[in-house]
Amino acid sequence: MVAYRIGERDQRRTEERIDAIAELERTNARLEQALSENQALHAQLLTHAREAGIDDERRRLAAEIHDTLAQSLAGIVTQLQAAGATADPDAARRHVDEAADLARRSLGEARRSVHNLAPEVLEHDTLETVLAESVGRWSVEHGIRAEFTATGTVEHLHDDIAATLLRITQEALANVAKHASAHRVGVTVSYMDDEVSVDIRDDGRGFDLSAETVDGFGLRGMRSRIARIAGVLDIESEIGAGTAVSVRVPLVKAGSVS
Repeated sequence: MVAYRIGERDQRRTEERIDAIAELERTNARLEQALSENQALHAQLLTHAREAGIDDERRRLAAEIHDTLAQSLAGIVTQLQAAGATADPDAARRHVDEAADLARRSLGEARRSVHNLAPEVLEHDTLETVLAESVGRWSVEHGIRAEFTATGTVEHLHDDIAATLLRITQEALANVAKHASAHRVGVTVSYMDDEVSVDIRDDGRGFDLSAETVDGFGLRGMRSRIARIAGVLDIESEIGAGTAVSVRVPLVKAGSVS
């Protein structure tokens, strides 16, 4: 009787081990399937990320080309047309020299854009200094009075922040020159505790913000740029009352983000 019970107990243990081994095998099979599915999902995510990165890079390069080559070529054409329209040899020479200088600067900026580097001028100066010089050059080139103001404690900003604010300011000024028929422009950069802003205001003809033609390539480029650095872009305009472009971004200092 005792031997029977021992045999029965051993049989149960054997069956339990068999059941445990079978369950373990089923668990391993489920884990392998889950791992395979996770690997496939990871591969899909990598593919989507790569495709998104390619699209974002295309948009960035398109914006850079528009901001550098297109604007610079327009400036070069303006200078050469002015040179051809004047009978004063000295004045013509100055216009040609300005066109050549603009072409050299544009070539350098285009090369740097391809390599996704910040504008060279920002490597050595703060945004406030670079903006002041850029606004001054723009005023001379287009014969429009422009005033630059800086408020708050000037900080050396992270490259992406500074480059974005510079490019948006240049685009806004290019739009003023092409469309506004303005007599005066004011550019203000403001450094605050946790953000930095740039405001570009003109006294030009303004436009209807609800018009379908307003959201041209330049404005789309501005919005795309500012979205990449978690900033905010506001545009106010009224026909006959000028335009104001305001950009606010987090104040991220140089070296604070790896």
